[in-house]
Amino acid sequence: MQQPVAVLRSALSGKEQMQASHPERRKVSLDVSALARGRIGGGYMDMLGRLLMGGIHAVRLYSWSPNWHLDAEPQPGFNWLSMTLTATATVDAATGMGAYRVTNLPPGYPLICPGERFTVGGIVWQAVNMAVADDAGIALIRVIGTPALSGTLSLDGQESAAFRPDGGIPVGDQAVGADWTYSWTFTEVFADEVGGFVEIDPWT
Repeated sequence: MQQPVAVLRSALSGKEQMQASHPERRKVSLDVSALARGRIGGGYMDMLGRLLMGGIHAVRLYSWSPNWHLDAEPQPGFNWLSMTLTATATVDAATGMGAYRVTNLPPGYPLICPGERFTVGGIVWQAVNMAVADDAGIALIRVIGTPALSGTLSLDGQESAAFRPDGGIPVGDQAVGADWTYSWTFTEVFADEVGGFVEIDPWT
């Protein structure tokens, strides 16, 4: 996350103050295997590079779990997709942080891991803590911010944003008998900076 700030010094007191000079924007680094997706990752990367060349072009990227994918999968023995889970907006009395209270879980069930995303009322949040159901089947998911809406909990939430490449388009150097990678760095771009987005899906 890039957080541009301006530092101001008071002429009267000499104290420094910091304030945001631009909105926060995300930065992403990716190393993409040329042999991904059935050994066609390199072809996708070459075509993406050509699509991003020239003009004002960007690519939409989606968030992925920060945790090992096997650990992030729903635990066996309980299918949360088979029932509706309601998340109630609240405040964690122990920490004062915003939180969501989820009920009707199997006691001891690990509902969500730190950093995992979920949605309530169409808003994407990230869990701060390892939310495990207590003996009464209640789990508390702490979040950064103050949730105001209660509603149905979805554990497959993802964030997405448009990004432009930094430092040019990568070129994959094909190795003999081995995988090779395309290394990308991206910076988030906002619609109002470029006069809006016109989005197409060239892959399907």
